[in-house]
Amino acid sequence: MIHLLWCTIRPQQFIKYHNEWLNNCDDKDNIKTHVLVSTESEKKFLEKYFNQIAKIANRIEVYRPQHPGVCSPSYKLSSTLECTDDDIVIFGSDDFLAPKKWDTYLKEKFNNRSGLLFVRDGYQLPDSSNMQYPAITIPIMTGEALRSMNNIIYNPAYHHMFSDCELYLNAKEMGILIDDRKSDQTVFEHAHWVTGKRQADAADQSYHLKWKDDEQTWNVRKALPVEERIKEI
Repeated sequence: MIHLLWCTIRPQQFIKYHNEWLNNCDDKDNIKTHVLVSTESEKKFLEKYFNQIAKIANRIEVYRPQHPGVCSPSYKLSSTLECTDDDIVIFGSDDFLAPKKWDTYLKEKFNNRSGLLFVRDGYQLPDSSNMQYPAITIPIMTGEALRSMNNIIYNPAYHHMFSDCELYLNAKEMGILIDDRKSDQTVFEHAHWVTGKRQADAADQSYHLKWKDDEQTWNVRKALPVEERIKEI
């Protein structure tokens, strides 16, 4: 089973991108989507969508985080996820796109191995030399790897920024990082607004208001041993 975790405040954009993921896979019936939305009306809107397209019972819940950003909703989804060690877990987003046959590709990548896969995202260079810190912007992992990190993908100590840097650091120090980006040219495209592939919106602006706070959190937490960073919350 492939579990696609997704927090959205843009339900129409979610449908567009989620459809791309389904259309680009080989086996739609092996994918279960777990979605958090911010209002009851958004939930009802997406329930109609899923009733039209899905054979598997997907999960849609309303969650209103106290602060802007992806980290608290991400933890809400990952900490309550029921999966096996061999399942594949992906944290999706309203601006991530998957390549053709992405599900078959991932099954082959995780064949007889477990870990967190660092994929090309169309922006970060394969050696991460254009980044201040390497950052896993599209988290893809086995259920076993997620459990080894105490079910934490993006730590809710952050609002949004720098959480992907901590995810990379945790996986690297735990020895579960799978980084084939220099030899594997497969791209899961991150259509981030900084690349000009979409317009920045109010949500993006709210995340940036917390940049300094998150940077201070990162500067403290990156000095902690990994055992402290992945402590049960």
